[in-house]
Amino acid sequence: MKDKRAIIIKDSKLQRIRNNFRSLFASAVNDRWNRLFDEMGKLRYTQEGVRRPISKFSADELVKFRDLQKNQNELTGLLNRSICSCIVCGKGERDMVYNKPYNSWYCTECYGMERRRALSKHRKGRYIEDHSKTFT
Repeated sequence: MKDKRAIIIKDSKLQRIRNNFRSLFASAVNDRWNRLFDEMGKLRYTQEGVRRPISKFSADELVKFRDLQKNQNELTGLLNRSICSCIVCGKGERDMVYNKPYNSWYCTECYGMERRRALSKHRKGRYIEDHSKTFT
């Protein structure tokens, strides 16, 4: 994908369809995340409902628990960096702009704010300069 790509939809009916697809995708990701969380709960708690510390897990249980955590983190990262929501404000019903160096989507408002901040001359520091370059 190009360094910068804006996806802007002006037709209100198409915006509603886009927002519904985004919502549907986010719901599917959240459902999967919750199923993983439930599986982790089965490892965390005894049949009587007493919480077990991770230090009491067997080696197999610990591997399974860490795999479940890894899958949850991957799902969260997938959703956060998708076009479904802005990486800054988290809103998903707006037009989006892709910023390749961060592999992330920004709503047009947050992208504009980052761009204005990047163009201001009183920004100092290597990280800030590198960050700013991606928005100019």
